[in-house]
Amino acid sequence: MSPAMSPASPQASRAPVSQDQAVTLRSVRRMFEGVIPAVMCSVSAEGMPHLCFLSQVEYVDEGHVALSFQFFNRSRENILATRRCMVSVDDPYTAAGIRMQLRYVRTECSGPVFERMRAKLAGIAAHTGMDKVYRLLGADIYEVSSVREIAGRRPLMAPQARCDIPGGTRAVIERISACADMDQLLDETLRALQAHLQIDHSMILLSDPGRDCLYAIASLGYETSGVGAEIPIGQGLAGIAAREGVPLRIGHLAQWQTYARAIRQRTEDMGLSDSETEEIPLPGLAEPRSQLVVPLRLLGRVIGVLLVESDQDQYFSHDDEDALVSIASPLALALSLLQPPEPALEPLPAPLGEGPTAPALLGQATPDAAREALDTPPADAIVVHHHGRTDSVFFNDDYVIKGVAGAILWKLIRTWVDTGRQDFSNRELRLDASLGLPDVTDNLEARLILLHKRLAERQAPVQLVKTGRGRFRLQVDTPLLLVSQA
Repeated sequence: MSPAMSPASPQASRAPVSQDQAVTLRSVRRMFEGVIPAVMCSVSAEGMPHLCFLSQVEYVDEGHVALSFQFFNRSRENILATRRCMVSVDDPYTAAGIRMQLRYVRTECSGPVFERMRAKLAGIAAHTGMDKVYRLLGADIYEVSSVREIAGRRPLMAPQARCDIPGGTRAVIERISACADMDQLLDETLRALQAHLQIDHSMILLSDPGRDCLYAIASLGYETSGVGAEIPIGQGLAGIAAREGVPLRIGHLAQWQTYARAIRQRTEDMGLSDSETEEIPLPGLAEPRSQLVVPLRLLGRVIGVLLVESDQDQYFSHDDEDALVSIASPLALALSLLQPPEPALEPLPAPLGEGPTAPALLGQATPDAAREALDTPPADAIVVHHHGRTDSVFFNDDYVIKGVAGAILWKLIRTWVDTGRQDFSNRELRLDASLGLPDVTDNLEARLILLHKRLAERQAPVQLVKTGRGRFRLQVDTPLLLVSQA
């Protein structure tokens, strides 16, 4: 918070919006999306006007808005001198327009409004490779003294809602509440979003605290599931939302990228370009036009994100954002509660160290039969490579999985080689320190679901088969040659 911060919050000192026009900030907040850049007019102490375009106008409450403080040298001088300005905003739906008379209150450099605006800019910057220079310096809070329609324009009209969002939200939450296991929960949530809120492209990504990234655990509406794909925390819209813990919604990615590239050209002309800056490919749709990411929060901790997108501009509104935030809370709680019972079984063997000095062969019958075949491996044997540094697992040259899920897969295969065991439980995996589970809050069931889906998608020679709550079986259909690299 800047030294200029006043003790009163916007919510505590709401300024009355002019009542001579039937216009309220809430009724026009859809216009603050930046599809058509807003225009600020400020005046110097000497009376010289100055116009500039704004990248962000943020709705705060019914009496306040926030404007992004980035490159406003002349405008900022004028604002600090007079503490007043006028901002005009156009409605992308109807071509109507409004003018707001604003009074500068303070600049916030922390807090929810600043974090929300910073996260949105950071998400755009990440999409366009501008995260080194395209940053928010502050959120300027303004009291709105009047809101008027621009004369001669078409009248303000609210866009037609594509569906019953309140009713759809209730239906989605009811379907989440009816789920009995995590695998069902993941699939049912995304299908419910499609059925009740007309969201055809969605994915759930969970947090991997040990590797500081998100990993995709479920998706709907894409040519490939992308299960197992990873996004570093702080990268892209999903990574920024997870890092900041705030929902992010962008309804016109192409427009934002055009704006950001113009800013990039300006910074390059000023000698501020960074040689490490690169374009970051968008996940999901090849050319998304709208994206909305909502963090999944549990006890103050972000355990993942829900990402939805569309190939249409302005597909997700403030109401969609409110709906998904409401859905995210029971979803996060269900992900935590739907850990299956962990029956007490005999523990796994002790950690195996760095692996055998010679490759080990696993046949379809017993480990003894497999070891006898070491000197003459079958022609159809699959080589399973394990890279210890990242716990990456490959079948021949085909990448399967890495991280904690990779460590689990390798442990299961090695245990089968050494003991012949096929049946396992969640409990014994959780108690095995060699797997490197980050902490007790790590979602082991989600890791096993991820591993099951990846093996099934790859049609791998090793599969996981669920045999009961908290129990599963390792099914091997072909000889395997195990090779571990430290």
